[in-house]
Amino acid sequence: MHSLPRARRFRPVLTRLSRAVRGRLRPRRRAIVMIITSVVLPAVVTAVAYIRTPLPTQPQDGVTDEGSTVYYADGRTPLFRLGANRESVRHDQIPDRLRWAVLAAEDRGFYGGHGVSPTGTFRALWNNASGRDTQGGSTITQQLARNYFKGLSRDRTMRRKVKEIFIAVKLDRNRGKDEILDLYLNTIYFGRQTSGVQAAARAYFDKDVWQLDVAECALLGAMIQRPTYFRTQGDGAAARALRTRWKYVLDGMVSMGRLGRAEAGRQRFPRTQAEWTGVGLSGQDLLVRQRVEEELAGIGIPMDSVVNGRLKIYTGLDQRWMRHAEQAMRQADEPRWPGTVRAGLVAVDSRTGAVKALYGGDPKRSQVDSVFAPVAQAGSTFKPYVLAAALRKGLSVRTRVSGRSPQKFAPNGDVTPMTAPGYKVDNDEEIGSLGTVDMVKATALSVNTGYVKAALKTGISDVLETARLFGVPGDALAPFKGQAGVALGIPDVSAVTQAAGYAAFANGGTSVVPHLVTKVVDARGRRVPLPWDRPGRQVLDAEQAAQATYALRATVKGGTGTRAALSDREAAGKTGTTEHNRAAWFVGFVPQVSTAVVLGNSKPATLRNLPGFTGTVAGENLPATIWRSFMDKVTRDLPAQPFPEPAFSGVAANWADADPSKPNRTGQNPGKPKPGGQDGGSPSTAPSPALPPEVARRKAAQEKAAQEKARETDVPTTGPR
Repeated sequence: MHSLPRARRFRPVLTRLSRAVRGRLRPRRRAIVMIITSVVLPAVVTAVAYIRTPLPTQPQDGVTDEGSTVYYADGRTPLFRLGANRESVRHDQIPDRLRWAVLAAEDRGFYGGHGVSPTGTFRALWNNASGRDTQGGSTITQQLARNYFKGLSRDRTMRRKVKEIFIAVKLDRNRGKDEILDLYLNTIYFGRQTSGVQAAARAYFDKDVWQLDVAECALLGAMIQRPTYFRTQGDGAAARALRTRWKYVLDGMVSMGRLGRAEAGRQRFPRTQAEWTGVGLSGQDLLVRQRVEEELAGIGIPMDSVVNGRLKIYTGLDQRWMRHAEQAMRQADEPRWPGTVRAGLVAVDSRTGAVKALYGGDPKRSQVDSVFAPVAQAGSTFKPYVLAAALRKGLSVRTRVSGRSPQKFAPNGDVTPMTAPGYKVDNDEEIGSLGTVDMVKATALSVNTGYVKAALKTGISDVLETARLFGVPGDALAPFKGQAGVALGIPDVSAVTQAAGYAAFANGGTSVVPHLVTKVVDARGRRVPLPWDRPGRQVLDAEQAAQATYALRATVKGGTGTRAALSDREAAGKTGTTEHNRAAWFVGFVPQVSTAVVLGNSKPATLRNLPGFTGTVAGENLPATIWRSFMDKVTRDLPAQPFPEPAFSGVAANWADADPSKPNRTGQNPGKPKPGGQDGGSPSTAPSPALPPEVARRKAAQEKAAQEKARETDVPTTGPR
């Protein structure tokens, strides 16, 4: 036999050995595959997913937006915010007690952890798998990843939760703990429409964040868990739940070694404000907000720049004066007036035009703007502009006019017979027909015939231009070009326009622009220029302003405005009542502040028998009473200053025409100027025509009676007065 080769001889042995080895290795291979499948592969997939998850660098849209704060005149008390209620603060401005209170509430292992809590994460994943709340167990870093940075959806899914964990771990590895906590504290929601600790401190305690004590810090930490549910006041379930959470926060601070047990026991649940001080504004917040927005838009700052611009917007509003304005109107029972009654009060700084206080009516009664919108004709509160126009032409308040009533006037100011064409004017029936009066008395008694005469002799165009220079809008005046009725106040004007217009008399003749916004500071601390920062125009010189003020002082001393007289100082002003008493005014001033009060009926009906007031409303009664109620309080904050006394320079013209229906003693034609410059030139030195003794006595008695009545009532007329 031939022997087989050695390899072939051993092949069966090797085959059997290989089969035996493979048989023994098969279970181990299966185990290895199972290990790779169940452990290594998920680890690799997780590692790849972690690597592919980007580190977020950009915040979500709106999360860092800081709205603009509007402040009272004190510069620190907020009125309200425009845009997001958030104000970022620096690390060194946040007290440690607040940091530890928040960590005790939300993440006690923050400084020792790695951005994720294993037990909390497992609980969250289990809740998600079982259909329960997915938010439990999140660390502060996870909350920041979810609420601050871009890249995470709001879906309640396992995938989103895993991605949140990856981002949290990366944030913890790439950012410092203090940086993460600062971002969190400046953006987390605390309720009351506030985000961030500074806005929350203001909303709940009217304090800056660095002023908060331990109990207050613990309350803010507690609010984070359920900010829309918890209630800081009352004894309902939400209030009891918050107190329990507050106690949990204090206990956590003790367990973390950040608060002594004895000190924790001394803490009392803190008192919070009923609402943020900037939300109420005595019910006038909507009116103020609208006006601020209009003024900002008018100077080129659109609302999208305001709501995200971090501007500091300062107003001239005095918080105490705002309360005084509301009190004055409420004392008159304004909240119970019909919704058709438009009522407003506004006070401006005579020197600058800044609005110091306003009240546009109870918002529950009416939402109409009765301060900045023209809700009524000016009535006789327009007459001082007629007087100012005459003064600007070199005349004096000693100029004389006829108070006879009725009278008819030609376009050139001449008096015409009642049977001839012309503009017919009546005085108030209580005053009736007066004799010759100077412009001081014509102002004090609101003599319609004398003022129409003065307007025509001065020139209607000059009157309109003077009113415009005092601040009356041109579009309010344009329809009345050439109309003598403008002297009686037929243009519609706003209360703030009249308050600012009279401020020029108070400050010596300089026009002012009424405004709420007194200063705007941008996010970089730079002041934004405002158009009303520039000096106003000199409309009257000091002597002319003093003469006009003298006439307006006479109105309060012994004319139609006696109810407005102040208890401790002299005041000046003018009553106004429109046709059929559909609107009534009082506008007056002391040297430092000018205030207007207006009541108007949106229906074509007389203002009569309002709740709290019996009778017909006229400028000399209810508006004057409200004006005095307000001014008596606010002037306590102001030193008593005297008005400048005039020298009465200028031409004292005699515009008192003879009655054209009666021949005069010299036989001159009716209405023809008398010799000696008695019709517009220098004052006449000729004596008045003698009257029979009985007629003179009767006429004197009538004038005296009329003047006594005039102290109690303004001048109704066939047109606005």
